[in-house]
Amino acid sequence: MKNKIYFTIALLTGLTSFLGCKKSFLDRTPQDKVTLESFFKSEGDLRLATGALYGTPWFDFNDKSILVLGDAMAGNLSRTNFVSYSTFAVNSSDARINEAWRSLYKIIAYCNLNIIYITQNTDPSVSAIAKNNAIGELRFLRGTSYFYLVQYFGEVPIITDNRTLAEQPQVNKHLVKDVYRFIIEDLKFASQNLRTVIDKGRVNKWSAEGMLAKIYLTRSGLKDDGTGTGTGQRDVALLDSAKKYAGDVCNNSGLKLLPSYADLFKIENNNNEESLFALQFIASPNNYGLGNSTQGYYAAEGKLTNAGDGYGAANTPSIDIYNKYDVKDLRRKATFMQNGDFYPELLKKDGGYRVTDERPHVKKYVVGTNDDNPGQVYSLSTSSAAYMLRLADVYLIYAEAILGNSPTTTDADALKYYNLVRTRAGLDAKTSPVSKADVLVDRQLELAIEGQYWFDLLREHDINPAQTISKIAAQNRGRLTFNSATNVRVNEDQFSTPSDASFKLPYPLADLTTNPLLSQPAVPYYK
Repeated sequence: MKNKIYFTIALLTGLTSFLGCKKSFLDRTPQDKVTLESFFKSEGDLRLATGALYGTPWFDFNDKSILVLGDAMAGNLSRTNFVSYSTFAVNSSDARINEAWRSLYKIIAYCNLNIIYITQNTDPSVSAIAKNNAIGELRFLRGTSYFYLVQYFGEVPIITDNRTLAEQPQVNKHLVKDVYRFIIEDLKFASQNLRTVIDKGRVNKWSAEGMLAKIYLTRSGLKDDGTGTGTGQRDVALLDSAKKYAGDVCNNSGLKLLPSYADLFKIENNNNEESLFALQFIASPNNYGLGNSTQGYYAAEGKLTNAGDGYGAANTPSIDIYNKYDVKDLRRKATFMQNGDFYPELLKKDGGYRVTDERPHVKKYVVGTNDDNPGQVYSLSTSSAAYMLRLADVYLIYAEAILGNSPTTTDADALKYYNLVRTRAGLDAKTSPVSKADVLVDRQLELAIEGQYWFDLLREHDINPAQTISKIAAQNRGRLTFNSATNVRVNEDQFSTPSDASFKLPYPLADLTTNPLLSQPAVPYYK
């Protein structure tokens, strides 16, 4: 299996010529297209082509960008060299912005090429069901990539055929409403053509419906001009669509949460039934970019990995998120390790690992050494799957969609699925009613260090800009020290106030230079 994956990654890398030195996301298709034109002879060939797109093409986005943009900028994570994000001072030269932009457009380009050739060149002996399932996977991945882009940047170019860029390398950006329409079309196709059965490591119908619910919920707070409603209200019809798709996943998929929150982030539980979309990685001592690099940046000291990395000593939870954990909340220990915590799954040969540092640090995705996980941990490379969409996320999206434009609800489904997330975390079930504020706090705690909280703040800013700015201004984005023996805690406070302009990232400078049309007004995609 590994040899097949290596082969497919090499095949697609060679065909699309992406992974090197291009200065723009507008990569061109190479001249030699013979392999793809003759490749798709069986369903197995389709699976090889789509399977390669769950890992390496996402590497640059997963490596640092999603954490910095999703958690540091949102106020969950504090680090000295993240201050430009926590104070909303990033500019168009920022490396993480550039990596996110290029990585997401790289994924889109891979998907575009495969959609074209699978559509045109699949052998007639391959069933239409298998062919459309493969295209459904690709349209899920492409639509999700555009969903990230439109949330981060707003108006972006819609590219569906990178071959045209050889003759026309400069392209207009498109209206936000059209980008969302395109995303929804991709995800609807995926939801209608992906299989319902669980195929570990791959997306299915429930993945597409869960993502559609999040897309509709986000779109419901926007006007057609791409700006937020600013009225405290969302579009009711779009809320109903979010509720419909999330409800179908919650009520009809048969999927359940993994019983233990901490177990979600252990390698042996990769691709459990709670995982609706996760990036797939193969640990490798020699092939940088094939494995998941995040442990190397999150682990607070080198002995935790014994792989020559462990650069995360400066990564600490913000005071804001740290203060929100109830003493009974099991998610805290699984997300952030603090002085006195003990982890039997780490450094097993030594009898486990007890935290002695007085600063709390990131635990999520820190899985230990190669001895703890034989053959699955090397320097900046583990085989940990990286969650992009979990069932718990959809449960909370469902509750938020049911709340709609109301501050509280007594709806039985909203309470049921919200409380399934809370009780798994060791907290008492919430009695009626549940509030929107309750749901948003639990989203922050449930999905911390998964790159999601910034999107929650964006959704809130769309409908309540002044209130959201005040909420962020009240966040203590500083860090703390804590000694469990003396029970003494010291805060290093930091506060920051964004402006409305802070809620969209600048386009990367390199792309503004090579594609000056990015500086021009957006144009319609749909005529």
